[in-house]
Amino acid sequence: MEAEYSEYFEGVKVIGFDLDQTLYPKSEEIDRAIQRYIWKKIAEKLGWSLEKAGSYFKERYPKLSASQILIGLGFSEEEAKDIVQEALENAEISEFLKPNPEIRKLLEELKGRYKLSLITSNSKENAERKLRKLEIPLNLFDFCVFADYSKSSGEAFKVWFEHFKKAEPSLKPENFLYVGDNYFRDAKVPLSLGMKAALVNVKKKDPELGIPQFYSLLDIGDYLK
Repeated sequence: MEAEYSEYFEGVKVIGFDLDQTLYPKSEEIDRAIQRYIWKKIAEKLGWSLEKAGSYFKERYPKLSASQILIGLGFSEEEAKDIVQEALENAEISEFLKPNPEIRKLLEELKGRYKLSLITSNSKENAERKLRKLEIPLNLFDFCVFADYSKSSGEAFKVWFEHFKKAEPSLKPENFLYVGDNYFRDAKVPLSLGMKAALVNVKKKDPELGIPQFYSLLDIGDYLK
């Protein structure tokens, strides 16, 4: 499928990036910090100790997803999704974020050819704090969408599209590419709107998804430069 990637990216003029686990790679330390955030939510709801919540979670993960574990404990499906997303955004992971000059260089090079955007469910404050740790200047992005608009409802992507469409009326959804790390959070919705999507920091590629998947964000640069 990789031979087809170049063709897939033809016509792209605007690229949007997710932040969490997209502009930085996944790691065990970050995963643990995110899991601890979820344990706290379990402990609060059920009146358990943090130790009990952690043990319960670890016995079932990763055979079950974090959302599935929460639903099994009585959280609604919507609550479970919200908690997992909150954990990604709000868990204290700053100490584990390390700058990667190659990522910054890639973004700088792409900025010379495309309009770049940051579309994240983080608040503006959280996003700026993480970007500072990663040493990625916010002004590398021509437009940003933060937590005020929902990605899961499609609202964030519609705001993104309308912003650039207003300046360049000839733009169509297929001229937009969104880059994230999770199919359901980052690809399913923009694809449903006629946009393109690609996944990065993927440990195991799934050919059935039908979209480009890369082990590293840096790998996508070979097809977009």
